[in-house]
Amino acid sequence: MNQARHLITSSSKNLETVTVDFMDCTGVSSVKKVITMPKAEWISIGNELQAVSAAGGSMKETFAAQIVVFQKHHLVSTDVNSDTLLNKFNERTKTEKIRSLQERIHSAPLINNSLFSVVSAITYTLDSGTTIVLGLNSFVNYIGFDIISFHKGHAVSGIQTNGLITNSVPAGDYVGVMFGFFGYWFGQKTSTAVYSNVTVAGLTIITFWLPIQSP
Repeated sequence: MNQARHLITSSSKNLETVTVDFMDCTGVSSVKKVITMPKAEWISIGNELQAVSAAGGSMKETFAAQIVVFQKHHLVSTDVNSDTLLNKFNERTKTEKIRSLQERIHSAPLINNSLFSVVSAITYTLDSGTTIVLGLNSFVNYIGFDIISFHKGHAVSGIQTNGLITNSVPAGDYVGVMFGFFGYWFGQKTSTAVYSNVTVAGLTIITFWLPIQSP
């Protein structure tokens, strides 16, 4: 009887699903798909993306590997080519304002266990917490990207950037922001433009994160 109950419990866990909004932020405007997947696969995707970034490759190598993970799980079409997307990203970032930001990054002061990066691949998964995603026309006019997002939550495997400066912070509770994003992310929608349990993988123009104390 106990063995049968264990098998039923295990089967129930394996069948547990999650419904997420999957956002493609590689075009002129973001495209959303609502996807239901096994919870085990959802967790696996985050782990695979984190492993890709932890390998310490260049921005190009990291982004290409991120695309492969999404394609493996049928979230992104196999027709998508990372080189084509990277060329599109590079065209958008060929401005004096972006170059100026790249030059200043080296002199930016950092707080212990904080992260600050410009024009880099980024990967993270936030357990619970809150993510607010906005599109600001003034920001579009400034550097050509329409996404700004604010985050607070527990980074289960830390946060990793690969690019001009390759940097990472360990697992823990953080608040952070991304100005300009090019790539893919998914999370559970809690209200308009507000999400929880977010996984992000792609390229960002500016990002910074600060550690916070656990409640």
